[in-house]
Amino acid sequence: MAHANWVPNANKSIFSLVKSFFRNMAWSLLFTRHHSLRRLLVFYGWKLATIGSCGNLLLQGSVFYTMNAFIEPLVELHGWSRAGIGLSMTFASAMMTLSMPIGIMLTNKMSIRLLMTLGAFIGGLSYVGLGYVDDIRLFAALFAIVWVCGQICGGVVATMLMNRWFAAYRGRAFGLVNMGTSLSGAFLPFVALVLVDTLGVSWAFSILGGLAFLLFPLCWRIIRNTPEDIGLTVDGVAANPFAAAREEEKVIPMNWRELVASRQMWIIGVSFGIGLMAVGGVLSQLKPRFVDTGMSSYVAMGFMCLTALLGAVGKYAWGWVCDRTTPLFATKLLFLCNALSLACIFLPHTLFNVILFVVGYGACMGGIWTVFPSVVAYLYGKKQFPHVYKYISLFVAVKSLGYAAVGLSHSLTGNYNMAYMGMVILLLAAFAATSTIREHEAAEGNVFSTCN
Repeated sequence: MAHANWVPNANKSIFSLVKSFFRNMAWSLLFTRHHSLRRLLVFYGWKLATIGSCGNLLLQGSVFYTMNAFIEPLVELHGWSRAGIGLSMTFASAMMTLSMPIGIMLTNKMSIRLLMTLGAFIGGLSYVGLGYVDDIRLFAALFAIVWVCGQICGGVVATMLMNRWFAAYRGRAFGLVNMGTSLSGAFLPFVALVLVDTLGVSWAFSILGGLAFLLFPLCWRIIRNTPEDIGLTVDGVAANPFAAAREEEKVIPMNWRELVASRQMWIIGVSFGIGLMAVGGVLSQLKPRFVDTGMSSYVAMGFMCLTALLGAVGKYAWGWVCDRTTPLFATKLLFLCNALSLACIFLPHTLFNVILFVVGYGACMGGIWTVFPSVVAYLYGKKQFPHVYKYISLFVAVKSLGYAAVGLSHSLTGNYNMAYMGMVILLLAAFAATSTIREHEAAEGNVFSTCN
């Protein structure tokens, strides 16, 4: 009789049984997927990613993007030159780069919660001070402090925090943290422009710095160093095959001599240094560049903000590409797309071509800070990532050349084309160089092939 229960009766065809089977399976899969998605979305790690994103928004990105609104008023107020301000940003960028390995080392010695809190506190006060100095050397010093604090409240410290909290969704977590930098460019330059026009330079810096300062109590209240601190696990999933596979990685301790001998480190470091140089140089004076083509100040700022907004979307999108393909494939695609989209800036100055550049370059340049840590972790492994990233982050110093390049290009030729052409050529060289690295050379190559 038990066997008879499996035999279809005369009123039920085999087709209807098969259809019922697949329908029930589909509902089961849908429920399981919905349950997993809901559990992922409420994972506490995303709150930490949001706080890190706010640090990048109010410090790292804010002081960078709002310079598009401050450059011309500062020139008129203090008699400084664009090249001088560009060199100040170059100095600040160099100091920020030197702070990156120090910040990573501090995460192994101190509480990340304390670091991010101090970063918001000191960075906010220094940001306010930018509006009350008339010596460009003091301005450069305070600018450097703000940018260093941006790395401590967001930047590399938040990146290290995401590496502790995420595995399977690491690319998207990196993307969310770094979205804040670009999101600041989507609206803060407009805010700064309005504040400068209505209240003046000093009050504008005071208000923007005050917003960053208010972030410090949130950091102390929300940040936790590891998921285990509050009884959670990586990704918020008890049995995570991706995280488990990474836990089984064979870790070979690497000293700095081994890293210097690593071909991948030089290729990735120099290539992303070039990518960051191009992004920093282009965006630091993009609004003045649009103004030079005949746009009004507010229209030019609108296009600059749209570029930054698309960059924010691009940061998360490129994180998704890293998680769904491999970070190495995403790296090669990223440099090619950045070179081609930046080349669009040389097209005739029509509305269509401006929109083409803004959309293309905005979406492509956003992935630099997301793919950079992702491919380093992919090539060297999760456990080696903090140690390797501490050294490879020094290549970010190349970024500072971008600010000087665009400033000097404008001073020497009256436009930015010479700097842009050099950046396109270097981005294509970065694409060619990264194409020589193969997937089998990655420490996490097997992990991605089995878990993705």
